[in-house]
Amino acid sequence: MTGQQRSARAAVIFDLDGTLIDSGADIAAAANYARQALGMTPLPAAVAIGHVGDGVQRLLERVLAHDDRRATVSPSPSPRSAPVAAEAVAAGLAHFSAFYTEHLLDTTRLYPGIAELLARLAGRSLFLATNKPRRFTLAILAGLGIERCFRRIVAGDDVAARKPDPAHLAACLAGTRMEPADVIAVGDSPNDVLAARGFGCRVVAVGWGLTAAATLAAARPDAFVATAAELARELAVGD
Repeated sequence: MTGQQRSARAAVIFDLDGTLIDSGADIAAAANYARQALGMTPLPAAVAIGHVGDGVQRLLERVLAHDDRRATVSPSPSPRSAPVAAEAVAAGLAHFSAFYTEHLLDTTRLYPGIAELLARLAGRSLFLATNKPRRFTLAILAGLGIERCFRRIVAGDDVAARKPDPAHLAACLAGTRMEPADVIAVGDSPNDVLAARGFGCRVVAVGWGLTAAATLAAARPDAFVATAAELARELAVGD
């Protein structure tokens, strides 16, 4: 059996932010709202977005730890003599959640070609594995009209270990007869690649997401695509 034939039958586990949806601006706005609520200056959107990928808790820890004076230099938090206090992170999370709940669809949209791709994949088993909390995930999927595309949705607070832990992908297949060899994972970050590697499935990286292309390529995915049309070919849609 050829790789293309296997792809045509394979289930697909999609990441969400940076893969299916362009959500960076809304996440950055909520993160900056949290910073400002705690008396801190806002970060450039690109810097805030650079902290996305490991769940909301880690996002707020990183955003609140970021040195304002280096905000235009690097997306990585600068060293501090002490970590951000747990109370500050908890307060930041509360501010972030309140704001994001009301603004998570202000600018968030499906990437070009994704709606059509999901429609063409309707006969396949599609799953969603995201480090995003379930309540935000479901609200966005419903708002964009794609919540029924997925056989199962596994959000960041549904599992004990989020991506890059492969257990997150395994949770998608729980109760099915599918094996990792039956799956293609699609994502936009090294976490997606690492999770797929640990799980034992093929992984396709998309170049339009929240991670720099060079960083993503360095993670060595099985394939790298730049458009939804290329992704459709990689998934052997219509073949």
